[in-house]
Amino acid sequence: MLLTLIRDTFTPAETLGKLLIDGKIFCDTLEPPIVPNAQHPKGAIPEGWYKIQVTRSPKIGRLLPLLYYVPGFDGIRIHAGNNRDHTSGCILVGELGARASSPASSSPSDMSTPSTYTVPTLYSSRRTEEALTKELIKAQNNHEEIYIDITDCERYPSSEHACNTEFSIEN
Repeated sequence: MLLTLIRDTFTPAETLGKLLIDGKIFCDTLEPPIVPNAQHPKGAIPEGWYKIQVTRSPKIGRLLPLLYYVPGFDGIRIHAGNNRDHTSGCILVGELGARASSPASSSPSDMSTPSTYTVPTLYSSRRTEEALTKELIKAQNNHEEIYIDITDCERYPSSEHACNTEFSIEN
Protein backbone atom coordinates (compact mmCIF):
# COMPACT_ATOMS: atom_id res chain seq x y z
CA MET A 1 0.00 0.00 0.00
CA LEU A 2 1.29 3.45 -0.84
CA LEU A 3 0.25 6.63 0.95
CA THR A 4 1.21 9.90 -0.69
CA LEU A 5 1.24 13.15 1.24
CA ILE A 6 1.32 16.14 -1.10
CA ARG A 7 2.07 19.32 0.82
CA ASP A 8 0.33 22.19 -0.95
CA THR A 9 0.13 25.16 1.44
CA PHE A 10 3.03 26.56 3.47
CA THR A 11 2.87 29.18 6.21
CA PRO A 12 5.24 30.25 8.97
CA ALA A 13 2.97 28.38 11.42
CA GLU A 14 1.95 25.14 9.62
CA THR A 15 2.03 23.04 6.46
CA LEU A 16 -1.17 21.77 4.83
CA GLY A 17 -1.60 18.97 2.34
CA LYS A 18 -3.61 16.09 0.97
CA LEU A 19 -3.16 12.43 1.88
CA LEU A 20 -3.78 9.92 -0.89
CA ILE A 21 -4.12 6.15 -0.54
CA ASP A 22 -3.01 4.29 -3.64
CA GLY A 23 -3.51 7.47 -5.71
CA LYS A 24 -6.96 8.43 -4.38
CA ILE A 25 -7.49 11.46 -2.13
CA PHE A 26 -8.32 10.30 1.40
CA CYS A 27 -8.13 13.42 3.60
CA ASP A 28 -6.46 16.72 4.43
CA THR A 29 -3.31 16.96 6.55
CA LEU A 30 -1.71 19.49 8.87
CA GLU A 31 1.93 19.45 9.98
CA PRO A 32 4.42 21.85 11.56
CA PRO A 33 5.90 24.49 9.25
CA ILE A 34 8.63 23.50 6.78
CA VAL A 35 10.88 26.17 8.29
CA PRO A 36 11.58 25.51 12.00
CA ASN A 37 10.40 28.08 14.54
CA ALA A 38 10.24 28.45 18.34
CA GLN A 39 7.06 26.35 18.64
CA HIS A 40 8.33 23.67 16.23
CA PRO A 41 12.16 23.76 16.46
CA LYS A 42 12.58 20.87 14.00
CA GLY A 43 9.80 21.93 11.60
CA ALA A 44 8.06 19.37 9.38
CA ILE A 45 9.71 16.04 8.63
CA PRO A 46 11.85 15.92 5.48
CA GLU A 47 10.39 14.92 2.14
CA GLY A 48 11.00 11.27 1.31
CA TRP A 49 9.74 7.69 1.41
CA TYR A 50 9.11 6.14 4.81
CA LYS A 51 7.99 2.71 5.91
CA ILE A 52 4.82 2.67 8.04
CA GLN A 53 3.61 0.16 10.56
CA VAL A 54 0.60 0.40 12.86
CA THR A 55 1.73 0.03 16.47
CA ARG A 56 0.42 1.07 19.87
CA SER A 57 1.49 4.60 20.72
CA PRO A 58 2.78 4.75 24.29
CA LYS A 59 2.04 8.50 24.42
CA ILE A 60 -1.50 8.41 22.94
CA GLY A 61 -2.42 4.89 24.11
CA ARG A 62 -3.99 3.48 20.93
CA LEU A 63 -2.99 1.88 17.64
CA LEU A 64 -1.60 4.49 15.23
CA PRO A 65 0.55 4.54 12.08
CA LEU A 66 4.26 5.01 12.89
CA LEU A 67 6.78 6.30 10.32
CA TYR A 68 10.19 4.59 10.43
CA TYR A 69 13.65 5.98 9.70
CA VAL A 70 12.73 9.68 9.63
CA PRO A 71 16.06 11.57 9.76
CA GLY A 72 16.34 13.68 12.91
CA PHE A 73 12.96 12.56 14.30
CA ASP A 74 11.66 9.79 16.57
CA GLY A 75 8.09 8.62 17.14
CA ILE A 76 6.49 10.34 14.13
CA ARG A 77 2.89 9.20 13.85
CA ILE A 78 -0.21 9.97 11.84
CA HIS A 79 -3.01 10.87 14.23
CA ALA A 80 -6.00 13.05 15.06
CA GLY A 81 -5.67 16.71 15.94
CA ASN A 82 -7.49 19.91 15.09
CA ASN A 83 -4.82 22.57 14.68
CA ARG A 84 -1.09 23.37 14.75
CA ASP A 85 -1.06 23.23 18.56
CA HIS A 86 -1.86 19.49 18.38
CA THR A 87 1.31 18.48 16.52
CA SER A 88 4.90 18.45 17.68
CA GLY A 89 6.13 16.91 14.44
CA CYS A 90 3.44 14.37 13.58
CA ILE A 91 1.01 14.40 10.66
CA LEU A 92 -2.54 15.33 11.63
CA VAL A 93 -5.45 14.06 9.50
CA GLY A 94 -9.02 15.29 9.00
CA GLU A 95 -11.15 17.58 6.86
CA LEU A 96 -9.87 21.14 6.41
CA GLY A 97 -12.24 23.75 7.78
CA ALA A 98 -12.38 27.37 8.90
CA ARG A 99 -9.43 29.70 9.30
CA ALA A 100 -8.65 32.93 11.25
CA SER A 101 -6.13 35.74 10.60
CA SER A 102 -2.37 35.04 10.59
CA PRO A 103 0.64 35.54 8.21
CA ALA A 104 0.60 33.29 5.10
CA SER A 105 2.71 32.03 2.23
CA SER A 106 1.90 29.81 -0.71
CA SER A 107 5.31 28.17 -1.12
CA PRO A 108 8.09 26.98 1.20
CA SER A 109 10.59 29.31 -0.50
CA ASP A 110 8.47 32.42 0.26
CA MET A 111 7.87 32.12 3.98
CA SER A 112 8.09 35.85 4.73
CA THR A 113 5.02 37.10 2.84
CA PRO A 114 3.20 39.54 5.16
CA SER A 115 -0.31 38.71 3.85
CA THR A 116 -2.95 37.36 6.24
CA TYR A 117 -4.93 34.16 6.17
CA THR A 118 -7.17 32.22 8.51
CA VAL A 119 -5.77 29.60 10.88
CA PRO A 120 -6.48 26.09 9.50
CA THR A 121 -8.64 23.75 11.54
CA LEU A 122 -9.12 20.04 10.87
CA TYR A 123 -12.58 18.59 11.51
CA SER A 124 -13.66 14.92 11.76
CA SER A 125 -10.10 14.24 12.77
CA ARG A 126 -10.68 11.29 15.11
CA ARG A 127 -13.04 9.64 12.61
CA THR A 128 -10.47 10.18 9.83
CA GLU A 129 -7.66 8.76 11.99
CA GLU A 130 -9.75 5.68 12.83
CA ALA A 131 -10.67 5.06 9.17
CA LEU A 132 -7.04 5.41 8.06
CA THR A 133 -5.75 3.17 10.84
CA LYS A 134 -8.38 0.55 9.98
CA GLU A 135 -7.25 0.53 6.31
CA LEU A 136 -3.60 0.25 7.30
CA ILE A 137 -4.28 -2.57 9.79
CA LYS A 138 -6.13 -4.45 7.07
CA ALA A 139 -3.12 -4.10 4.72
CA GLN A 140 -0.72 -5.01 7.51
CA ASN A 141 -2.75 -8.13 8.39
CA ASN A 142 -2.54 -9.12 4.69
CA HIS A 143 1.27 -8.84 4.98
CA GLU A 144 1.40 -5.83 2.64
CA GLU A 145 4.30 -3.42 2.94
CA ILE A 146 3.06 0.10 3.71
CA TYR A 147 4.99 3.20 2.65
CA ILE A 148 4.37 6.93 2.57
CA ASP A 149 5.84 9.28 -0.03
CA ILE A 150 5.96 12.80 1.39
CA THR A 151 6.48 15.52 -1.20
CA ASP A 152 5.90 19.21 -1.78
CA CYS A 153 3.43 20.06 -4.56
CA GLU A 154 6.16 21.81 -6.58
CA ARG A 155 7.95 18.48 -6.97
CA TYR A 156 4.81 16.51 -7.80
CA PRO A 157 4.09 15.86 -11.48
CA SER A 158 1.52 18.24 -12.95
CA SER A 159 -1.89 16.69 -12.31
CA GLU A 160 -5.15 17.16 -10.45
CA HIS A 161 -3.09 17.05 -7.24
CA ALA A 162 -0.85 20.02 -8.08
CA CYS A 163 -0.37 23.02 -5.76
CA ASN A 164 -3.54 24.18 -4.07
CA THR A 165 -4.70 27.61 -5.18
CA GLU A 166 -7.84 27.55 -3.02
CA PHE A 167 -6.04 28.81 0.10
CA SER A 168 -7.67 32.17 0.72
CA ILE A 169 -5.43 35.16 1.25
CA GLU A 170 -7.27 38.17 2.63
CA ASN A 171 -6.16 41.81 2.26
